Amino acid sequence: MRKVPVFQEEYHPKLKSGWIELERTYRLLTPLFGGGVNPKYADPVSAVRATEIKGQLRFWWRAARAGGLSLQAMREQEAELFGASSGDKGLASPLVLEIEPLDLGQEREPFYLEPGKSFPKNRPEIAPGYVAFPLQSNRQDPKNYPVRVGVRFRLRLRYPERVRQEIEAALWAWEHFGGVGGRTRRGFGAIWPEDATPPTQQAIQAEWNKFVRKGEAPEGVPSLSGARWRLVERSWREVADLYQKFRQARNAGQQPNRPGRSRWPEPDAIRNLLGRAAPKHRQPILQPPILKFPRAQFGLPIVVHFKDSDDPSTQIVPASSEIERLASPLIFRPLADKRSIVLILNTPRTPPGGVALQTGKAVDIQLTQSEAQRITPLKGEADPLLAFLNQL
Repeated sequence: MRKVPVFQEEYHPKLKSGWIELERTYRLLTPLFGGGVNPKYADPVSAVRATEIKGQLRFWWRAARAGGLSLQAMREQEAELFGASSGDKGLASPLVLEIEPLDLGQEREPFYLEPGKSFPKNRPEIAPGYVAFPLQSNRQDPKNYPVRVGVRFRLRLRYPERVRQEIEAALWAWEHFGGVGGRTRRGFGAIWPEDATPPTQQAIQAEWNKFVRKGEAPEGVPSLSGARWRLVERSWREVADLYQKFRQARNAGQQPNRPGRSRWPEPDAIRNLLGRAAPKHRQPILQPPILKFPRAQFGLPIVVHFKDSDDPSTQIVPASSEIERLASPLIFRPLADKRSIVLILNTPRTPPGGVALQTGKAVDIQLTQSEAQRITPLKGEADPLLAFLNQL
């Protein structure tokens, strides 16, 4: 196992004239999942890797600063900040980035198996089960994956004064909307500077106006320009719980402690399109049925597993075989114990080639206003992400 080099003051490089050095200490507000060399595990030596943070800064620079730029202009500016491979003229990045691990945290498992049981049980005090589901064991992978809690690290950046605004914009966007490790869009690995107070709505808006470049970003580039966001006085777990209730809204069941059928159209749409349904599910909940898949806008793929074997379990996936997934435009993460930010990135909701069932059957994910009026969780809002944001 490699060793962490000890930081020694005498080896601290002399700052070049016209350069800026910025140092911040971060603590993680939520568990760290993955981010290391081995998938689904944190780095065993430093917990957080410098290369990962540089990738995060690159992503959030694009989100904040690509508005109004052509694709060529964005690539050129990005290369000047973060470097480019030899195929792109081999440009070196002027940004120097160092990580000093302060606390690797403790390893915890959000899921465990009770003796004699085969289905993992969640430890919600570590991470809410609904947003942590990829960490639990299943038939294909019997491992319950760990997270690390209590991680702290120091970040040092050095860069020329001429790129100051660009680096500060990337850093601001990463600190407020991003994180480290995996599943950051669902709040894992949320960072915050130790000496900073949680921001107010007004403070975020003022910095948004300062850092976010207005205008359309190049096609396919997730952007803060035109994005929607909201600051809510709720904890990460409260937002995750509301997210679960919104996406899994069900009618009352006919038996105690047994939820009823979904209030969303997808289950009946799958039964209709694939021509198979359990006898008790042959009558659609919505009359006439809505043969659409609005929840696909929350990201793909979606695994649909019915408990009744007569119902056709499947997946909702990008139609193109060259695309495996579509990242969710929805991001939520805490900025303090009882304060979270919820963001809808301005990015395409449909992957190139469209959306399909696993069988290859093409499906529609956009609702009309009249259809939205009939789907209870949406409360008349045709955009499902905006409907969730409005109800927080």
